[in-house]
Amino acid sequence: MTSLVRTLLLLQSENGDKAYLTARSHGVQPPTAADEPLTGSLRAGFIAIGAVALCSWIATFSLISFLTYRFIFWQHYYKRPLAQNQYVVLIYNLLLVDIQQATAFLLCLHWVARGGVNYPSAACVLQGWWIQTGDPGSGLFVLAIAIHTCSVVLRGRQLPFKTFVWCVVALWAFIILLGLIAVGLYGSRTFVISEAGWCWLSPQSQAERLWGHYFWIFLSEFGTIILYGIMFFYLRRQMKQAAALRQNHKESLNRLNRVVVYMVIYPLVYVLLSLPLAAGRMSSARHVVPSKAYFAVAGALMALSGLVDVIVYTVTRRHLLMDTEVSTSDRYYAQHTGSNLYNTHISTTVVGPDSKKSRVKSRLRRGLQGINDTVLDDRGDSTEDIVPKGDMELGNMAHGVYQETTIEITHEAAEPEQALRKPNRFSR
Repeated sequence: MTSLVRTLLLLQSENGDKAYLTARSHGVQPPTAADEPLTGSLRAGFIAIGAVALCSWIATFSLISFLTYRFIFWQHYYKRPLAQNQYVVLIYNLLLVDIQQATAFLLCLHWVARGGVNYPSAACVLQGWWIQTGDPGSGLFVLAIAIHTCSVVLRGRQLPFKTFVWCVVALWAFIILLGLIAVGLYGSRTFVISEAGWCWLSPQSQAERLWGHYFWIFLSEFGTIILYGIMFFYLRRQMKQAAALRQNHKESLNRLNRVVVYMVIYPLVYVLLSLPLAAGRMSSARHVVPSKAYFAVAGALMALSGLVDVIVYTVTRRHLLMDTEVSTSDRYYAQHTGSNLYNTHISTTVVGPDSKKSRVKSRLRRGLQGINDTVLDDRGDSTEDIVPKGDMELGNMAHGVYQETTIEITHEAAEPEQALRKPNRFSR
């Protein structure tokens, strides 16, 4: 919201914009002002981009506000903080990048209102910055979701939460660094009117475009495809191995497979919506510049990312929370990635012989019990009841919880005179 208010203040006066840019140039005069008039198909394209961006901005802002409220007041809805669900945290950060992208393309409506794209201007700087950091940032968080999901599937556990938080902070620092490198090289002349019609890096800055933008977008696209391909074949092999197991074992693997399916939607959306714009920019680098109509369609698709991500999360939210919270809290994944799918643990404690009562306690722990065996588990720190019973959001979270069976055998020593008359008493 702070950046949005700042944008509105800077857009009030074009003269103020130029003064702002001149102050940033540190004594170096900015280049001669240039305008890109918006007429015909270009104007229609900018209107379409702005309209789509507005829808994405409203949807993304609404979901961010909803999740922020649930993060703060989680006690009213969950037994554990929602902010500790690593999948939700990654999606939340992806939405933050989506709203940044939507804001960048929303400025196309500002250009339509002015009748053209103005350079130099504060609006041009803001649009260029948000595009420069938003496009690769969205891809990097999609890649982070893929890496996290692959880690859970292959390693059987998530990162420690503190380590996870530092990874998210480091990723944000890297995204900001991608923008600062270009600004450090060119100063106030960093963002100009590009071949697409909106403001971004100059076509002459090919090295900065490649290593500060294109490379990370394509790395995210192909990296997610490779990672989810690995997970697909891994889970397929696990399902074949589980074919002869009991039904509850197969259901547990099916739940793991559903989590992967939910999370693969986000990179699929990113690849489909970002590839046309990335391909057009790479074509421009080879001096084959697509038409502005092509860039208008590609930009509208890119601006649609936030809206589609919101729809995906809204549709999969209940099942995503239900499957991920149970699996991670009860170390369900670890049971499937190890060599033993069914474990029995027996522990025995014997009290010393000087005591009047000698107690032998045998504990049998069997993993991966079915829902009928676990629904009565009433542990206070489990996540099976993460929301009130009236909320159906997480109503079926009892899968995969351990059941413990305790058998106590107590032997009581008889009195000497009684030992001759009757046998020892066995009680259970």
